Amino acid sequence: MKYHLYCRVSHKSQNLASQIRTLKESYPEGELYQEKLSGISKTRPERDRMIASLEPGDCVVCIRMSRLSRSMTDLFNVVEQIAVKGANIRFIHENIDTTTSHGRLVFGVMASINNYHLELIRDSCSAGIRAAQAAGTRFGKPPTITKNQEELVRRLRSEKKTYSEIEEATKIKKGSIYLIMNPEKRKLYNNNHKIRLAAQRNHRNRAMHPHAPSERTAAAETSGKN
Repeated sequence: MKYHLYCRVSHKSQNLASQIRTLKESYPEGELYQEKLSGISKTRPERDRMIASLEPGDCVVCIRMSRLSRSMTDLFNVVEQIAVKGANIRFIHENIDTTTSHGRLVFGVMASINNYHLELIRDSCSAGIRAAQAAGTRFGKPPTITKNQEELVRRLRSEKKTYSEIEEATKIKKGSIYLIMNPEKRKLYNNNHKIRLAAQRNHRNRAMHPHAPSERTAAAETSGKN
């Protein structure tokens, strides 16, 4: 097992010596990755480099959870990336070690609580959006192509104008012209995008919880019971 030791402080004036000393005392052969970045920083070059170097059976070690990630949601995303690589993680202060069944249980409970909290937030936001829409509020980026422009595009196509000629006349990109003339393609793209996202979520869930049934398997079992 190869150990990857990650430490971080939030400001360049702060010292990493204490974290480094603790990590090196426990794992003298471990490879060290260190950063001086704010907790709200979205980019972590050394952390990304560490995750990219992970191999199955490796273990990431941090002093505290807060050193690895800026938020609980981001923390679980990072641990998920580590799990996908076939590696484990240890947090010394919290005494959590995913190489053990107890550590996986504790972290799994924490992840479930975090997901439940996020679902409550999403439900609250969805209810607010529905109420606002019912009151006439429109969300999203305003359309850049007006209804009159769409009608003009259709009229020019009915007059056998080419996409290039319509683009030159209306200054509308060919891709947008194609979607105006083929609205069903946009619906097909959206459906395929949703399927890809669902497959990615299922893959991540299987990586984090390898013994849990997949959505397809669970559905099949439920159907069989009925």
